[in-house]
Amino acid sequence: MRGVIVPLVTPFNEDYSIDVPALEEHIEFLQKAGVHGVFINATTGEFTSLSTDERKFLAEKGRELVTSAFYLVGTASSNTFEVIELTKHAQDIGADYAVIAPPYYCPVNDDALFRHYSMVAEKTDIPIILYNIPSCANPLSVPLIKRLALEYSNIVGVKETIDSINHIRDVIFDVKGERKDFRVFTGLDQHFLNTLILGGDGGIMACANFAPEIHLAVWKAFQEKRFEEAFQGARRLAELSRVYSLASSFGSAIKLAMSVRGFSIKPILRPPYVVDGEETKEEIRRLLVKVMG
Repeated sequence: MRGVIVPLVTPFNEDYSIDVPALEEHIEFLQKAGVHGVFINATTGEFTSLSTDERKFLAEKGRELVTSAFYLVGTASSNTFEVIELTKHAQDIGADYAVIAPPYYCPVNDDALFRHYSMVAEKTDIPIILYNIPSCANPLSVPLIKRLALEYSNIVGVKETIDSINHIRDVIFDVKGERKDFRVFTGLDQHFLNTLILGGDGGIMACANFAPEIHLAVWKAFQEKRFEEAFQGARRLAELSRVYSLASSFGSAIKLAMSVRGFSIKPILRPPYVVDGEETKEEIRRLLVKVMG
């Protein structure tokens, strides 16, 4: 798997139930756009606001709907045994990858994180992508990522949602340098081209929910060595990524941007998250007009 992967939003109705028709419509849109992967139960999908049964339901529904792209399922939890349960479920339904963020809430050291991932890797066969998101969970250090990658063949890659090109550089050079098939993805739109230039494999980026054509154009231009076009697209993505700083959460930023662009997904987040008001929506509208016309 390489290229543009979309961490999917979870559509909700006014009563906070899952809006299945909107989910079906959005996955169809992304596949028609030509994205390389769809990732359900992601941070952008508000997985911490979903019950275990809902996460399994979404994983199963997504498996039915994703037919022309790689299918990834998020199975993170602060409870190692729940991670094992969810990862086994993802494996059983035929997902292509499980994406596992580290435990959150309670700080733990590298040895504890190694044991956490080891227990999951040893009890499942599905390819696992580590998910480093230090703003929300225990950080994954480069030595820890390397140790896991070299110890477990079913730990096949990492999503790096970290605003540090030095960290991404070290993962690519030190981990991928020793294990050539290890995949390195950025989780931040503004680092997409940087990651590709350094030898990474793509991005798992939330703005691709509403603007996948820009991400795909950067990918295609880079692969075809049309570097000036890739640079122009990367500058657009860098500008577009400012959407995150305009809202109070990833979810609010993405769902408001989708609302501005005319998607049928409602700008509704489950508590404790809230959707920002009209002033924020207008700021996002101005940004999208500037970047996308």
